[in-house]
Amino acid sequence: MLRKKTTLWAGVLASVLWLMVCGFFGPKVSPEMKAVIDAFDNRTRRAEALAQYGAPGVVPVELTLCEMSKPVVVKVEETEGIVVYTLESRVEKCEHSEAAAGTVRVFDMGWQDGKIVRFAWKGPKSGKVEY
Repeated sequence: MLRKKTTLWAGVLASVLWLMVCGFFGPKVSPEMKAVIDAFDNRTRRAEALAQYGAPGVVPVELTLCEMSKPVVVKVEETEGIVVYTLESRVEKCEHSEAAAGTVRVFDMGWQDGKIVRFAWKGPKSGKVEY
């Protein structure tokens, strides 16, 4: 009985430590980035948020053409004063490319002074281009 309790507590402790190491609450994002993420699963709200926070000509219109899930931030790094978030988002439905539905898109958004100043497609997560 004592061995079972010890094993249980060791498992709980290991789980808590793992969550702390992995960042249970995920990477920290700016309030502006959070607003974009929160608007992402609605095409109209996503387009509005990207227009509000995107510097002119930076965010491609293609990011607003398909129904996509709320993105997950998989990496955050700072380069030359620009905070770059790497995101993954699943294409739920796309009238412009039926083959894109069900794929996970990977892209970078670079932020500086509350604006998206850099955007780069990293392609589909599978590496296979569907278009």
